Amino acid sequence: MSNNQLLENVKILRKFLFRLLHKAKLTYLILIFVISLGISGWSIESAALRIPIIGFHDIIDAQKTADLPPRRQAFENDYTKQDLSVFLEYLFQQNYWFLSSQDLYVYFLDKSQPIPEQHQGQKPIMITFDDGYKGVHTNALPLLKKLSLLYKENGKFVLFVNPHFLGIALGGKFLPHTTCNDLREGYQKGFYDIQSHGFTHKNLTELNGQDLELEISKSKLALRKCMGDLDKNKIIGAHIAYPYGASDSEVEKILPKYHLTGFLYNDRFLRIQRLRNNYRISRITTDRNTSPRDLIRVAQKASTFRQKNWF
Repeated sequence: MSNNQLLENVKILRKFLFRLLHKAKLTYLILIFVISLGISGWSIESAALRIPIIGFHDIIDAQKTADLPPRRQAFENDYTKQDLSVFLEYLFQQNYWFLSSQDLYVYFLDKSQPIPEQHQGQKPIMITFDDGYKGVHTNALPLLKKLSLLYKENGKFVLFVNPHFLGIALGGKFLPHTTCNDLREGYQKGFYDIQSHGFTHKNLTELNGQDLELEISKSKLALRKCMGDLDKNKIIGAHIAYPYGASDSEVEKILPKYHLTGFLYNDRFLRIQRLRNNYRISRITTDRNTSPRDLIRVAQKASTFRQKNWF
């Protein structure tokens, strides 16, 4: 083969490789673009979707002698009305979406309804209270009412209640509990979401058979009896938070007969796309050492809805 022919063949080969690489690059770019469309509309936003679910217990008034030792025993999980006020006001000022347990299920877990237009641009958060203590009704509810009126937007508390103790106030280590009328009042005004915490606050993982099923079923029945005519959509007691945050596979086998979701205590954010079991929803605990600033930092990490079609 002559040198001229060799050079000509090299030129032809170079042109062929150039065209091949050019087409491959174009195809690659198109593929990247198509994938990015899907990701930007769903995957990236969804993967980043974090919802803080914050758990409180009793709320005390630090300026009221009846709520302080020696008149009342102090507990690790107490939280003051004054600190709660700072946190709630921040949430209202920053236009957070106060989720109910049914909101979480319908819009994020079951996805049976699209997220309402008015919640675009908001950050979701859920504020929960375990055990049904009276202090939530006497100290926390007035704050919620006041801020809701001030900011013209109703806030929402999710109360996980043990109905066996409704209205009971024995004194000493046994803190007073809300009454059925308390629950009805808060629910009628749109401030309470009433859900189950077991009938008598027994550790569900230590029960089995009929005892386990009764502890779960009686709670739901008692709550619905209390709310009665107010529960037209049958969502009272549709969700449960585990006493002591304890659950296992045996408990979760029974739950679908009575509840749509179950809430843990594991100090993690709920990450929607990582959730594989609706009966293991994460919650973040608080106690008397948790500052409002700590809670605000948690709330700030919630995702913001920026698109109409999040999913």
